[in-house]
Formats: sequence, C-alpha cells, structure tokens
Amino acid sequence: MALCMLPLLNSCKGRQDEQRLLESIEQTWQQCETALSEARMQAEVLKDSVQNSSEYVRQKYNLLTIRLRDKNDEIPASPDSATKVLAYFAGRKNAVDKERACYYLGSTYRDLKDYPRAVNCFLEAVEVARQGKGSDTLVWQNALSQLRNLYMLQLDYEEELNAGLQAVELARQSGQKLGWHLMDVATAYEHLDDTLQCLQYCNQAYQVYQEEGFPQKYGSSYAYMLAVYAKYGHYAKVEALLQHLLQLPEDRRPENYELCLARFHEKVAHTDSALLHYKAYYDHTGSLSGRYEASAGLQRCHLLKGDYPQAAFWGCRLNETNDSIIAQRAFAETQRARDAYLYYRDKEAEQAIVLRDERIILMSAVAGLALLCLVSGLVAFYSFRKKKFMEEMVGKDKLLRSVKEEIQRRQEELELKQQEIEQLGRQLDEAEQTIAASKRQMEDAMKELEQRTMVNRELTRIALMNNAAGKAENVIAYFRKVASGKSVLKDAAWEDLMTAIETLYPGFLEKVQVRLKRQLREPLLHTICLLKIGLKPAQIAKVMDAKIQTVWNRVKRAEEICGDLLFVSFPPIGQR
Repeated sequence: MALCMLPLLNSCKGRQDEQRLLESIEQTWQQCETALSEARMQAEVLKDSVQNSSEYVRQKYNLLTIRLRDKNDEIPASPDSATKVLAYFAGRKNAVDKERACYYLGSTYRDLKDYPRAVNCFLEAVEVARQGKGSDTLVWQNALSQLRNLYMLQLDYEEELNAGLQAVELARQSGQKLGWHLMDVATAYEHLDDTLQCLQYCNQAYQVYQEEGFPQKYGSSYAYMLAVYAKYGHYAKVEALLQHLLQLPEDRRPENYELCLARFHEKVAHTDSALLHYKAYYDHTGSLSGRYEASAGLQRCHLLKGDYPQAAFWGCRLNETNDSIIAQRAFAETQRARDAYLYYRDKEAEQAIVLRDERIILMSAVAGLALLCLVSGLVAFYSFRKKKFMEEMVGKDKLLRSVKEEIQRRQEELELKQQEIEQLGRQLDEAEQTIAASKRQMEDAMKELEQRTMVNRELTRIALMNNAAGKAENVIAYFRKVASGKSVLKDAAWEDLMTAIETLYPGFLEKVQVRLKRQLREPLLHTICLLKIGLKPAQIAKVMDAKIQTVWNRVKRAEEICGDLLFVSFPPIGQR
C-alpha cells in the first residue's frame, strides 16, 4: 500500500515545488519595479531550480530574465529568445503571460530599431490586456507609453497624443504612474504646438508629484517639466523643480538633467551657464540623439556670444552626429532587408530542390529522344543559316554604299547649318546689347518709382497718426466734460479711453501690467487711466460715481503701482 502511494506523494510534492517557484518568479517580477539589484540576485538564486522544472516554469523564468535585461538597458543581439517565449505563451489561456511576452518582444524590436514590428507587438499587448481578465495594468500602461514614444519618433503626433490620453485614463483608474503619463500627454501637446493644453497637463503632473512628495524615481520627468516651464516663462515652478533635482545625489540625477538645465539657462539668457551644462551633457551622454541636442545647443550659445570659431566647431560636430544617426538608421534598415532577403531566398531554394527531385526521373526518360532531335535540328539549322548568311552579305554591301552616300549628303547639310548658326549668334549678341540698355533704363525708372512710393507712404502714415492723435484728444476732452458734469458717461467710453491712452502714451498700460505682475482689476485700471489724463480724485469720484474715500484708496494704490509712469510724458504721435 505504501509503495502504491509513493508516486502520488512525489507528484503532489512536485506540484507544490513548482507552485513555490512560480510564486518566487512573480515576486521577483514585481520586485523589478522597486529594487532591481535585489531582483537580479533573486533571479540568479532561482536559476538552478528552474532548470529541473516544467516547460511552463522555464518559460516564465525566461520572460523574467528578458525583463531584467530590459530594465538594465541591455541591448539584445536578436529577438530570438523573446520570440520563443511569445510563441509558447500565445497558445495558452493565461492572458497576463501573453500580454507580458508581447510587450517585451516589442521592447526587443524597439532596441533593435525595428519600429514597425515594435509597434505591432505593443498594439497586440494592449489588445490582449483589454480583452483578458486580470491583466498586468502596469505593463498595459508601459505599452501605451512605448507606443506614444514610437509615434513621436515617426513624427505622428496625433497618434502620440491618442496613446498618451489612453495611458492617462488607465493610470487614473489604477493610480499608478499618473504624473508620468500626464507629462507624456503634455509632451504630445507641445509637439502639436498647443501651448494651453501642454501647460494644463504639465500643471496636473506637477500637482500629482507635489502630492506624492516628488519621489526620486521620476527625476527625468522633473527635468523635462523644468524645460517646459522655462520655455513658457513659469520661473517660480522652475526654481521649485530645480531645488528638488539639486537635492538628488549626483549619481542619481536623471540623464537628461544637464540637457534640460542647459535649455533653462539658454532661455533666461545665462549663456555661460548654458554652455557649461550643454558641454557636460555632451561629454557624458552615450546616445547619438543626446549629442545631437547638445551640439545644437552649444552652436546656438556660441553664436549668441559672437564666438564664431567655436560655433563653427560645434556646427561640424552637429553635422557629424547627424550623419552618424542617418548612417546608423540606414545600416539597420539594410540589415533588416538583407535578413528578409536571405530568409525568402533560402525558402525558394528549398522549394527548388523539391521540384528538382521530382523532375529528375522525367528528364532522364526524355534525354535520349531530346538528344536525337537536337542533332537533326542542328544539321538542318546549319544548312539554313549558311544560305541565309550569303544572302545577308550581298544585302549588306548594297546597304553600305547607300549609307556612305547618305553620310556625304548629311555632312553638306551640316556645313550649311553651321553657317546659319554663326549668323544667328551675331544677331543674338546685338539683341543682348539692346536688352541690356533697356534693362538699365528700366532700373533707373524703378528706383525713381520706389523713391516716390516711399515719400507717399510716409505722408500717409503721418496723416493717419495725426488723425489718431486727434481722436484720442477728443476722448480725453469728453471725460473731462463728464468730470465737470457737462456730459453723461457711457459704458463704451472706457474702451475708448484706454485706446486713447495707448495712442498718446504707447506702452503705458503694458508697463503698468508688468509692475503689478498680475491682471489689473477694472476699477483700479479705470482710476489709473483717469489719473494719466490729469483728473483729480474729486473728478475721478464724479466720473466713476464712487465715494471719495474709496477713490482716494484707489488713487494711493495706483500711485504705488505706477510711480513715475503717471508723470512720464510722451511726445505727440505726429512728432515721433
């Protein structure tokens, strides 16, 4: 009885061991997101145990090793291992395994610069995640993020935005990496030149990171956000992000830190600082695209400083890097085309061998008859060709004489044509001289016409500007009548007053806005305008129908904001 139970006990023990291995593999898989070095050590510990397990466990472990290599930024030599893993899981019911296998095969093709296949694999991973139950949400989000990045490389910004929005919706549901995907959407809107939407999503991402306490793992996103805010002049948030990035240890700062910081300094005209950071990024980056960006920035900064030799030097580096990128892409495309050609060539060779074997018997059977027919045919053909050859020789002699006569006739015609050409050449020279004289006369007339046109434009401009100044004076006179009780204020008159002030004192309202650093409220704006045209507080109270104390408070606030701007005068428009 005990001997009969022994195989059953061994089988149960084997299933338990396999289940424990699967749980360990899954734990290591999840650990890759938080502790990559520990995950690598744990995978090494599991290596020997996996070799003696089932095919399913081995393929799960193979998929884990592919994930570890991808997390460690190791470029695969070929997609073979990822292809085998997907081929195994494609026929199984577990949608999570298939989703993960599709994603990492797409990552492999991405690293090998085979973007069409990468896009197909990532799309398949998204489709499997949508249809399957209990999908790996993080892999799903990453697949959408990779699709967004590939569409960006292909300059398909509409599809980039679509993938980014899908990732944001999924991240809102799962609560994972929401800030990261919001920045992806902001990037897509920046590529589409939609500044409003770009800043809106950038602000949402900033809020998410702020609520999370700005974790270090999103350092590259902070650096790119810094560059976006610097581009659109949001320097308060730039300073805050810069403080968070500076708190990171130098070895933990993102790769794009120096590049984004250089863009910030270039934006705020700190050219020397921008040069230092561009040079630092150029020296340590290992990517051709990174060197391209750094070379372009160095060239722009040296041009701003007027250092043209250095600008030329970095222009040469920029050109070399661009050539390297083009050459690399051309090599990758050529290699893929060659592999496809070899595959189809070998396939056709195999088919040819099969057909050859099938034809050998038939060819052997008809060989004797064919040889006999060939000999008879050769004899008949020789007799025919001999006769035909003699006839052709006679005909060629006649043709040769005819050709010689034709050549002589054509040579005489050519001499006549040459004489005509020389005559036409002399006539052409005379015509060119005449045209040149006419052209000089036309140029003189055009110069005179341009001078008259410039005079007319200047006279027209002066007349229009004097007319505008006259209208502005009428508006100010109207407000003074209202202040003296001789007229009634109309609602539309305020817009006319601001237009008159801009006419008489160009740039005044803009300078006031710059000093306040926020939007002016309407009562304060109206008070400033009335002060500018010389009205007293009592007159302003009458025009604005307000209490005198309220008007005094506004006048005091207006003087604090404007200062000497209220008393700076500008010459009349017609005298500028």
